[in-house]
Amino acid sequence: MPEFLQETLNIFFPQWQGSGRLEMYEGAKILYELLHDRIPFSQIPTSLTYSLTIDRSILGYSQIFSQLLNACRIIQTHDPERILMIGGDCGVEIAPISFLNRKYDRSLAVLWLDAHGDLNTPNSSPSSHFHGMPLRVLLGEGNTDIVNQAFSQLEPNQVFLIGAREFDVPERSFIEQKELSLFSAKSINNEDYDRLFSTLDKADFNQLYIHLDLDVIEPKDFPHVACPTPNGIHIKELQKFLVRLRENFDLVGFSVLEFLPTQSKRLAALEVVKLLDSINLSV
Repeated sequence: MPEFLQETLNIFFPQWQGSGRLEMYEGAKILYELLHDRIPFSQIPTSLTYSLTIDRSILGYSQIFSQLLNACRIIQTHDPERILMIGGDCGVEIAPISFLNRKYDRSLAVLWLDAHGDLNTPNSSPSSHFHGMPLRVLLGEGNTDIVNQAFSQLEPNQVFLIGAREFDVPERSFIEQKELSLFSAKSINNEDYDRLFSTLDKADFNQLYIHLDLDVIEPKDFPHVACPTPNGIHIKELQKFLVRLRENFDLVGFSVLEFLPTQSKRLAALEVVKLLDSINLSV
């Protein structure tokens, strides 16, 4: 497989408005500071204005939409083969995933490693937080203006929810309606990858994008996230799983998101960098 950094756009996109927590910006910035001497990043301009308003049932809508436009412009200009992203909240995924999906003509499988489904719409969201909506947008539903900015839309069979264990009722209904693929944290902890790998092979997905929300990890192992959720993937098992994916598939996209250290910030960030180094993404 080609080296990951060949023809790769490395993005630093510290958007925080989707979570409503400015600390999300700081978490992404710490990771960036540890990595930027090794690899060059293109930064997506991100507003630091703390005051947010709800517009169109989305908190911080104006900032989120403006930042999305900038992300689309920068990615379109670079026209990369691969994208590595250090980001803030999960809402940053719209531009990179939809771009790579278009580039690879929907032969892209998206592995959504996340404790949550991120499948709400503005109308169904109990919080109006956009970081609970991006996967639904990528599947073509949600705020029309945001959906229309995406380079393409995913089909349900391209999406694999891995380690998800906390859903709102509308999300569960959507998962059942669209028959989205679910793989439990327990299966990853037991190194039971056969069903996932077989499904990917049979569907003939040639490229892989990994969305890594750090809250997919068991909080006893790694509590440095905005929404710690029990019964997650153990960090050592996550590392093994990512290595196997890297060895067996063409990894064209990878994001690390929702890092929110509350103490021992540098040590927590070094754990994330160590995880990236173990699968040869940041060297």
